[in-house]
Amino acid sequence: MVRPASIQIEVLPEVPRLSIGSGGEKDPLGLRSKLVANLDDYHQKTREFYARQNDFIEQCLSSMNQCDALRQRREAELHAQDVKVRIASYGSLIANIVLFGLQLYTAISSKSLSLFATMADSFMDLLSSATLVYAGWVTRYRADNSYKYPVGKRRTLGVGIVIFSTLMAGLSIQLLIESIRGLTSPKHDQNVSAANIACIAIALGAKLLMLGYCWTLRQHAEARIFATDHLNDLILNSFGLAMALLGTHVVWWIDPVGGLLVGLFIMRSWAGEALSQARLLVGTTADTQFLSRLTYMAMVHDPRIQFVDTVRAYHVGEEKYVEIDIVMDENTPLYESHDVGEALQILVEKQEGVQRAHVHIDFDFQHAPEHHPKSQ
Repeated sequence: MVRPASIQIEVLPEVPRLSIGSGGEKDPLGLRSKLVANLDDYHQKTREFYARQNDFIEQCLSSMNQCDALRQRREAELHAQDVKVRIASYGSLIANIVLFGLQLYTAISSKSLSLFATMADSFMDLLSSATLVYAGWVTRYRADNSYKYPVGKRRTLGVGIVIFSTLMAGLSIQLLIESIRGLTSPKHDQNVSAANIACIAIALGAKLLMLGYCWTLRQHAEARIFATDHLNDLILNSFGLAMALLGTHVVWWIDPVGGLLVGLFIMRSWAGEALSQARLLVGTTADTQFLSRLTYMAMVHDPRIQFVDTVRAYHVGEEKYVEIDIVMDENTPLYESHDVGEALQILVEKQEGVQRAHVHIDFDFQHAPEHHPKSQ
């Protein structure tokens, strides 16, 4: 239970604080005065702690001081970022089409198992890119059916990422089987030509360009998954080419061993990504700093709020649902309590990463929890 009027923040008296004018800033708990200056004077662990604390304070204050002009600028920035993410999606799809064509020619002409493994990876990349592009399109343009999908289709992207990752992890199993078969086969006739090397070099150049572009947008899930894909392709294709050349000119078994290692790399990378996205879809809790920021917002939102009973936030894909229970005086008129709760709900929903917020108003907190999940 948190009571706004009773909050006290302990600070070390010897720590120098930043002195910054308020300029009309809303800071009811005086958090601005708790910012720590001269971080370079501390040891690494202490410096990292105060850096995180400063960042948290700035986030709390910015969430309470978002004027309309700042919100409009933020919305314009998000729109511009959305256009860039779409460019990354379609550019990655085109790059994967080109890469698959070059890899298909190289694998067939060289008969290298390592290059065949990278070609199979490119084919799955192509299918998965199409899946992500479709999921992103559904999320942006097919959310008009508010009766059939009341909260939209924003979780479609998370489902697409899980499908993408699962396909890649499943592919690795087949690559392992083919590599083991190659090691036990008596026939080894792979031959990597100069034309094959040129094709791989072109593919690597295209992937490197797309990696650099997608990396600048890595805060977006869709662009981040493409950046991971391009990075993996750069590593896999470079490694596959090296193993194919060694298998051709040094020892034959290096080539199937390369295919085996490629399969293991794909399995480890994408199985972890599938698990991470599945946890978000299931509904894992938000991080502690985000919950603390929500608690601060509820505490200082309105002086008529006597207590903050519960603050809960959990993922529904990349975005979050927020539930806040506040306590007000039992004699507060309904229209006042409604306005306070609605204003807090609107404020929370304007925070980045929040899809929906629910604010529940009570007049008492000394009771058992009123919500009991069916599983309990």
